[in-house]
Amino acid sequence: MSDETENPEEQIPENVANAYKDRLKILRHAQEYSHAGEIPKAVEKYTHYLGILATYYRTEEARLSPKLFDQDKNLTEMLLISNVYWDLAKSYDRSPRLQGECVRCLQQFVSFSLGYKYQHVNAQMLKKFLRSKKAHNKKAFQQALDRLNVESKACYIATHAFPNDEYLVLTTLRKFKVDIYRYKLGKLFVQNYYHYSPKFLALLSNYSRTNNFINKFVIRPFVYTFAKIVELF
Repeated sequence: MSDETENPEEQIPENVANAYKDRLKILRHAQEYSHAGEIPKAVEKYTHYLGILATYYRTEEARLSPKLFDQDKNLTEMLLISNVYWDLAKSYDRSPRLQGECVRCLQQFVSFSLGYKYQHVNAQMLKKFLRSKKAHNKKAFQQALDRLNVESKACYIATHAFPNDEYLVLTTLRKFKVDIYRYKLGKLFVQNYYHYSPKFLALLSNYSRTNNFINKFVIRPFVYTFAKIVELF
């Protein structure tokens, strides 16, 4: 990341800096309109919010990317951006004429979700929306969910066991995930893995000694053996 990107406030015009300071007010208004069902006004405010960010980071809204942000300091903002694109995708999905924008916003939603702490929450939100049968362009939303599941580098339990990817266990299992996701049962397995494994690890983290014991004598041997079996096929 360049110094210019890391310090966008340098040489920023005063009007741009002031708009940036007020961006969360714009976002709050957008959310209020969205909750009230005033979709056109919500879309206008969401677009305004994204436009402010784009101008501040010296780019165009369509070119907003996680690479522009400090992924430690700006993680909350990135979560907000992912949610903005999510709401925009649902809004555009209502109109047959705006399906292109719907797909674009879904792509941005995925880009601002993949690999971040809130990815699982966003994936579950998308999955719940699909189950509600409210999506008009179901294929586009399903493809977004598939990307979140397949392209994610998070293998929660495997990463917990081998955080440094000793023996290339994670590499093997990620390839396995891509291979099995083509099949109905494989897709079901991956989706359930991403649903339950974070909860399992969160439970373990509450018990340090038990966590260390189970990781050393149960999880690591199992994951290693499973990865070696996968390599045989």
